[in-house]
Amino acid sequence: MTKAPYLHEYVHRVVEDPAMSSVPLQFKTALTRDLGLAKKFSILYPVTDEIFIHTHKGIRDAYGNYTAVAPILPPDKKYLIKRLEELLASSVDDRLADKIAEDRESILRRLFDAKVESSPSVGEVTESSKGLVLSPQLYQRLRYEILTDKIGMGPLEPLIKDPYIEDISCDGVGPIFVEHKIFGSLKTSVEFTTPQDLDTFVIRLCERIGRPVTPRRPIVDASLPDGSRLNVVFGSDVSRRGSNFTIRKFAKVPMSVMQLVKFGTLNSKMAAYLWMMLEHGMSMFVCGETASGKTTTLNAITAFIRPTAKVITIEDTPEVFIPHPNWVSECTRKGESEGSSIELFDLLKSALRQRPNYIIVGEIRGREGNIAFQAIQTGHPVISTFHAASMQKLIQRITGDPINIPPAYVDNLNLVVFQSSVKSPKTNRFERRVTGICEIIGIDPVEKSYNFIEIFSWDPVTDKHTFRGIGNSYLLEYKIAPMKGLAPKDVRKIYNELELRTYVIDKLVQMNVSDYYEVYGAISKIYDNPYVADMSFDNLAIKAVDKILRGG
Repeated sequence: MTKAPYLHEYVHRVVEDPAMSSVPLQFKTALTRDLGLAKKFSILYPVTDEIFIHTHKGIRDAYGNYTAVAPILPPDKKYLIKRLEELLASSVDDRLADKIAEDRESILRRLFDAKVESSPSVGEVTESSKGLVLSPQLYQRLRYEILTDKIGMGPLEPLIKDPYIEDISCDGVGPIFVEHKIFGSLKTSVEFTTPQDLDTFVIRLCERIGRPVTPRRPIVDASLPDGSRLNVVFGSDVSRRGSNFTIRKFAKVPMSVMQLVKFGTLNSKMAAYLWMMLEHGMSMFVCGETASGKTTTLNAITAFIRPTAKVITIEDTPEVFIPHPNWVSECTRKGESEGSSIELFDLLKSALRQRPNYIIVGEIRGREGNIAFQAIQTGHPVISTFHAASMQKLIQRITGDPINIPPAYVDNLNLVVFQSSVKSPKTNRFERRVTGICEIIGIDPVEKSYNFIEIFSWDPVTDKHTFRGIGNSYLLEYKIAPMKGLAPKDVRKIYNELELRTYVIDKLVQMNVSDYYEVYGAISKIYDNPYVADMSFDNLAIKAVDKILRGG
């Protein structure tokens, strides 16, 4: 509070507010998942040295509240922004203008320091031959406003910087809503009061990322500089409440499989099973509804792909991160004309000529699905996310327009992971769970039906996953066991390897190895180890694994 007087002022207002007095204000340097179980809360936490967030909710509140506490200029001092812009503009010549495009932030900071001075001896504002002389508090507030406006995201800066935010939703004029990783849906203190302010912000935002929005082209899908996904609908012609936008945030470092195991999204045996599938080139879809965690799971399990593999990712907006050194990341391009656009279909055809060991498609929605199945037929395993809630719906979509996969080709897809946002019986709140993993066997030529085996299932009563695959897994016994050189009479040995890999996952969770790249490094050490390859699960193999994971 000594460094941030505005925080001191805010906390005093909260403490003295009768409406807030029923819930004690707590300060947390970091948030834990158990905090979200409380029916009422009032928690203050830091995002940066300058930005703090106050989340609070009473028993009678339908929505929790999210208040950004940052060094904002008071309304009667907003004129300082325009005055500073005039001073900065007078200092920019042609030579400096050319450099701004390359290093915008450092040049703006240098110009600010040249034109604005902080002095405790002045009342609040005065001008000198150099520029502005401000009190320390006004200096801090003006500096924050000008930097976030010209470099950052303006009023959205606290929401963008907050690592606990998953989605930012502006539905039109009024408050912005966020989806918080701990506290769920919250109404924020950030709002647009007029349609003109909202339209101006949307236009500036789209121009800054090089995807201008106009009444002629009112819908824009793009990526922000930090990797977040942006969707904009501009104007009142296509949106009854005027312009709106949604920002889907993605962590710079993806969530690891070990974290998903800790959260209960899947269990260690499921992770070990997917490890074996990915190591041996099986193709899979991760299916579920919007915001069910499909991309998070896909990112996490890519650490299981062999570290020497060449991986190509193909996406509309970059969301998939691969730890492998031999990784090609390709994205579509929207052009003014059809001939200048590059679609997923084009990139997928090109990828087949690049000798990949794995092709990862961000999401299959249209005719690119047909090419994906052709890629699988030619020996290129494919992983993708797909919108389907069940195996029946999946088959209906891939065999119908516009994908049109011939029914006989469906079994080229080896397995499907189904994921959903479900209400946990333990916490009584919505959690992401892998609800099932199914192996596709093929089509019955007589019944014209598809045969598949549900290897793993989720029990909504106990919130636990059940493995149904012992002696029952088609892929383990008839696909992977022959690759391992097992004779038909010895195929059951493949389950020993599954148990050993389950032990590896449990051991890494126990050792608290949770960072995405640390997990990838640990998995890489296990590859090609003879004790893992000989499909034994005994004390010798366990000791060897323990030694490897300890760095021996």
